[in-house]
Amino acid sequence: MVKRATKRVKHIPQRTCVGCRLVLPKRTLMRLVRDPQNGVQLDPSGKAAGRGAYLHNQRSCWERALKGALANALKVELTEQDHLYLQGIMVSLPADEPTAGPSPALKPAPTQEAKDKA
Repeated sequence: MVKRATKRVKHIPQRTCVGCRLVLPKRTLMRLVRDPQNGVQLDPSGKAAGRGAYLHNQRSCWERALKGALANALKVELTEQDHLYLQGIMVSLPADEPTAGPSPALKPAPTQEAKDKA
């Protein structure tokens, strides 16, 4: 018997946004890391050592996360200096609010019946 070469599907790591709890590919989220020397820092490479948490690059997610979810995810009490640093990042983010309910990518495909009516 001859084995056929099958195309392997590349695994895409998934992470949960601390602010809105949506599960998305890791590369689409921003990573924050808890570092014992520097406190909470933004990790653009996604590879820094330390406990990490992920957030969308939307201000609404950051506002929810700063209310307590981020501190819980990083298992640390955020200092005033951490809050000021994170709020500085948050101000530079887009202010657009995510739509209510699931994102358009998560909505089910329309049925044939719905397509016929349109």
